Amino acid sequence: MSGPDRPVDKLDGLPEFPPDDPLNVLDSPSAGGRVIRGGALRIGTYVAGVTVGIVSAALMTRYLGVEDFGKYVIVTSLIAIVAGLTDAGVSNIAAREFATRERGERDRLLANVIGIRLCVAVVGVAAAAVFAVVAGYEQVMVGGTLLAGVGLVIATVQQTYSIPIGVALRFGWLSTIDFLRQVAFVGVVVILVLADAGLLAFFAATIPAGLVVLFAAMPLVRGNAPLLPRVDWSEWLRILRLVGVYAAAAAVGTIYVSAVIVTTSIVGTAEESGYLGAAFRIFTILAGIPLLLISTAFPVLARAAVTDRERLQYAIQRLVDIALIVGVWMGLSTVMGASVAIRLVAGAEFEPAIPVLQIQGLALIAGFLAVTGAFALVSLHRHVALLVGNLAGLAVSIVATAILVPAMGAEGGAVATLAAESLIAVIYGAVLFGSRVVRYDFGLVPRIAGATILSAALLFAPLEGILLVVVGTVVYWGALFALRGVPPEVIDAMLWRPPRTTR
Repeated sequence: MSGPDRPVDKLDGLPEFPPDDPLNVLDSPSAGGRVIRGGALRIGTYVAGVTVGIVSAALMTRYLGVEDFGKYVIVTSLIAIVAGLTDAGVSNIAAREFATRERGERDRLLANVIGIRLCVAVVGVAAAAVFAVVAGYEQVMVGGTLLAGVGLVIATVQQTYSIPIGVALRFGWLSTIDFLRQVAFVGVVVILVLADAGLLAFFAATIPAGLVVLFAAMPLVRGNAPLLPRVDWSEWLRILRLVGVYAAAAAVGTIYVSAVIVTTSIVGTAEESGYLGAAFRIFTILAGIPLLLISTAFPVLARAAVTDRERLQYAIQRLVDIALIVGVWMGLSTVMGASVAIRLVAGAEFEPAIPVLQIQGLALIAGFLAVTGAFALVSLHRHVALLVGNLAGLAVSIVATAILVPAMGAEGGAVATLAAESLIAVIYGAVLFGSRVVRYDFGLVPRIAGATILSAALLFAPLEGILLVVVGTVVYWGALFALRGVPPEVIDAMLWRPPRTTR
């Protein structure tokens, strides 16, 4: 979000980028439009990627069968844990620092980030392979862990290359790379199926797919950032100090989301776990959307936090407005379309999961606000607040699930998710807006509430399924536009109009 069409006033002592620096876009009036269009584009490619992912999953489940596919899921889940630990918040911190440093310092930063992430990835893959041996995995699964680990190492380098691409607001290329990753993987899977390959080859599918994406990303980075890793121990220590508390917050944030499922498996029945799991699978896909939407604005937030607090105030205001608007729409759509989603993904026998997903739909609204608050706090270096919020969310997830699931079944687990997401959003908001740095103007809230009430009233109409979702969407957005509840910057950006003066 760039604010009005005016030059940015820099704070004393902070670096200004030279005229030919690609990061000049962060200080330009066009930044807001790029962020809004980029967010929409990334969501679109995310949905397309999920669709392609469903195709690959369908191919593998039918080809490998239940037993081999189960082995595949176990190994890839193990590598997914390593992937989470490999990042541990480094990417976001690196993006924040990249957006605020001068050219030479940026190059040094990124080269060392590549080195750190490669080192952690290699150690993590080795640890995963040792775990696979100790756990008694079959030989093909141990070999698969190593092969999938190689794919992870390649992906780690490529994802680090994406940092300067995203900070420069080149969202078209970033979206293309994200989608290319999915398409390349599906292409490899199709080839393996046609070649009648064994299970081990499927573990290696991420290697050629990763190399395709890596080679596609390299020309976009060359000349603007280093391509090779660097080991500068003083810089490594500096980066690790920056990441420290945030890494802990990110780790807890990953755990609390899954804590409801794990706790339900302990205090609930297998049937309740199944219903909650079916709804949770859909919820996690939808929950990726606010992360993509808000992360597009993070480079602008990070830059504004150290160069222009007025612009930061403006950006956070608009991001919260957009998060509330889109979050409410997605939440309502999930409530309205839960029956269709459950029957499509899980089947008619999972019908009791419908009210579970509807409750989780409400949690999406809180999730949008929580993600917005999280990125704003990271831009302000308020990592302790993130850790406190996530620890509180984790505690509520576990305690509420333990209490509510025995009494309410799977719906109790969904209520626990809603409670945790809401508490985190409240804590983030209290820390963010309780300070003197930023404030929130509730001017659009009554208009959003009006559109929400009109759309939600359709739940009592004789409509259902896709028709209900479509009509509800039309009513919501129609009412929102009629009430002038859409920020003018959003309309200008989507119509490719120059930003209008707003203050």
